[in-house]
Amino acid sequence: MKPSMYSGKKIVIMGLGKSSLALTKLLHSRGAIVSVSELNPKDNVAELAKDLAALKPDVEAEFGKHSPAFFLEADTVVVSSGVRMDTKPLDEVRAKGIAIVSDIELLSREIEAPIIAIAGTEGKTSVAFLVRAILESAKKNVFYCGDHGEPLANLFLKNTKADYVVLELSAYQLDNLQKFRPHIAVLTAMQPPFPERFPSVESYAQITRHLLRGLDDKCFIVYNFRDANLKSIVAGNPAAKRVYRRKDPASLGEDVAKLYKGSWLASSGRELVWKDDQGRAVFSIRNLPLFGLHNRDNLMAAVNVAKILGVPNENIQHVIDTFPGVPHRLEFVKKRGGVRLINDSRATSVDALRLALDSFPLDPIILIAGGRDAQADFTSLSEVVKTRVKTLVLVGEAKEHINRCLGDFSETFLVGTFEEAVLLSYQKSREGDIILLSPGCESYDMFVSYEERGNYFKKYVEEI
Repeated sequence: MKPSMYSGKKIVIMGLGKSSLALTKLLHSRGAIVSVSELNPKDNVAELAKDLAALKPDVEAEFGKHSPAFFLEADTVVVSSGVRMDTKPLDEVRAKGIAIVSDIELLSREIEAPIIAIAGTEGKTSVAFLVRAILESAKKNVFYCGDHGEPLANLFLKNTKADYVVLELSAYQLDNLQKFRPHIAVLTAMQPPFPERFPSVESYAQITRHLLRGLDDKCFIVYNFRDANLKSIVAGNPAAKRVYRRKDPASLGEDVAKLYKGSWLASSGRELVWKDDQGRAVFSIRNLPLFGLHNRDNLMAAVNVAKILGVPNENIQHVIDTFPGVPHRLEFVKKRGGVRLINDSRATSVDALRLALDSFPLDPIILIAGGRDAQADFTSLSEVVKTRVKTLVLVGEAKEHINRCLGDFSETFLVGTFEEAVLLSYQKSREGDIILLSPGCESYDMFVSYEERGNYFKKYVEEI
């Protein structure tokens, strides 16, 4: 970030988190007059508040509220990731003509390396990890900002020399993108992730278009060709398109097959084929250590990105054969007594749980589900539970609710503790079974995060 750009400017950051703390440190070090407004009480963000208080000269901060007066003398208001754009008092800030930008928008303006931005309902993290692994196998320096990455401001705070920046963008982070211009935009799926915020596909599609509106014919869009909603979103955009689908494009007709640029699955899913005007490549995916067709989709998206960037085929094949997967996403933990134990703690929705169950179509499943009770509609899983789940072990706030939805379709047990859920699952298992932690719920009833939940699962598995 250019040192003089914000020197002496009054900047208010709305929302205190790891990313916004790093941004505060960066702007503060560059001479900006920074203030922070956090809606949570100070005790709820004690560690972050302590780090903020350590900055000298002092950074003004308020906690437990967003006071209009705190914002209305600012030159710029930066809305942190996760803060909604309809949060008060942003309407008053707009009325006064004060610039409102997202942290991603602000920082991306100063990034010189090509940006690969990844958005969509499911698969973002897996695609980001695959892209990073492939680029690093080709000896490229990659800065990754996402679920398991660093705050974007650290790119400047640490003076990181990056060949590429990989950004994993949540739905909320798309909301206030204005002139954002990634070199490659990847769209994985289009279903509203938060019904209370996006009640329809179109409402989610509208903010997804924010990611694409700065693109030109020197940019690329990689998207899932099977998703009709994505086709509608990208239609008419000047960026070059690269697509992926599970079937040979020849099935769409000779004319479409000739024009097809992207990747697909062949040889009954044992090979991944890529082609564009410059050539064609075939990759074996027989040894891909990832479960589920949706992870084949994620791989195809990553291969498209890699080929756009000119990564040699041997580097791509190496990652396909050795990629360890993403923590807490259908993560293989161990095999014990002929039973495979899988950690999918990141599955915090009914749709994510469905993907997990669909990943093991031939194996008897002992499913551990439950967590914070959001009254989600689990009845839509009744058929897949009936046909694939041998035993259902329910835990947490949602166990009674899930039991009412699914308890009649499988042998079902309700338990009191998470450790008991793991131990009972193993006691009920037999050789050839899969024990799958895929909660379908957030973790906040028992754990601070899905990562903590997944780590406890792995701990208890090791103690079996």
